Amino acid sequence: MNAIDFYHLTRKDIRNGRNDYNRVKTQGRRKDNAFISIKIIEEAGPLLEKYIEKLSVRYSTYGVLDTALSQGMKQLRKLTGITGATIYWARHTFATVARNACRISKDDVALALNHVDDEHRTTDIYIEKDWSIVDEVQIKVIGLLRRFDMKTASKKEGSITK
Repeated sequence: MNAIDFYHLTRKDIRNGRNDYNRVKTQGRRKDNAFISIKIIEEAGPLLEKYIEKLSVRYSTYGVLDTALSQGMKQLRKLTGITGATIYWARHTFATVARNACRISKDDVALALNHVDDEHRTTDIYIEKDWSIVDEVQIKVIGLLRRFDMKTASKKEGSITK
């Protein structure tokens, strides 16, 4: 999810454990108003609860939020040593992990990112969106990251006891 979408997120966008919203970046350029429905994963719940409807109160404009996030990412790069970490880095990483590590088709990765492909534009008019495909992409990527996190945690625990 883009930062600008978090900025505009409201409680009415949350329904049945899903975040249903129109992407601000592309909503005026598409017939579907760039609507997307994302299942809220366990790890996202507390952050969503902490920040929903508060970012637009704390930050006067999206630009001010963007500046604050950029400063935060600068600190994160210093702490982690990940020089390429930016706001869009998470979306790029999600797409790369989905395609390369989880072997998900490019079409399904595009659907999960809510991208529209010109080659399939006409076909997409006939196909109703199936958000369970997005859920499957998310489940596979998050599952892989959770396993990676568990391996990292167990290595850290092992090094402390030795």
